[in-house]
Amino acid sequence: MSNYLLTIRKNKGKIILQSLIIISFIFYLLNVFNKVTGYIHLPPLSETQWSWDWNTQLIPFFFISDLINHYIDSGLGWFFWNAVKLSFYNLLLLLPLGVYLSIFKINSISRAAIIIFAVSFVIETMQIIFSYFGLIFPRSFNIDDLILNTMGGVLGYLIFELIKKIYIIISHKKKRR
Repeated sequence: MSNYLLTIRKNKGKIILQSLIIISFIFYLLNVFNKVTGYIHLPPLSETQWSWDWNTQLIPFFFISDLINHYIDSGLGWFFWNAVKLSFYNLLLLLPLGVYLSIFKINSISRAAIIIFAVSFVIETMQIIFSYFGLIFPRSFNIDDLILNTMGGVLGYLIFELIKKIYIIISHKKKRR
């Protein structure tokens, strides 16, 4: 028992840091859930305007042609910048997840990409199911969201992996002095 307490005392800073990381991860997940659902309606919405045609977009990289069309129609007006903003938000949504996967020692970019893609797929599927049953305002299943979310998460993973390598190089240089 005394060895256990001694170990805790020695690693107090590390335990606090790990606890803060886990708490921030839970906070992040709750935030993502809030952003992708808005809020849950109980009882469900009685009249939703849900349709497979309107609520699914299965053409990859359609957002690029959407941006081009908005630019052609209205120049750099509101519709164009709103489309840019939504694409950027999708890129940012899972960027922190990539950072957390690096922190949680997922050591393969392909494993991280698969996890990020799976999380994005669950989000998109959850949105369409919750919309169908009227639990949230109508949302869509968008393949571009999957692409942008995955790209953002992988970008977060790569950036944090690079930061870790730079930190190791700097700390080794300081030890040599």
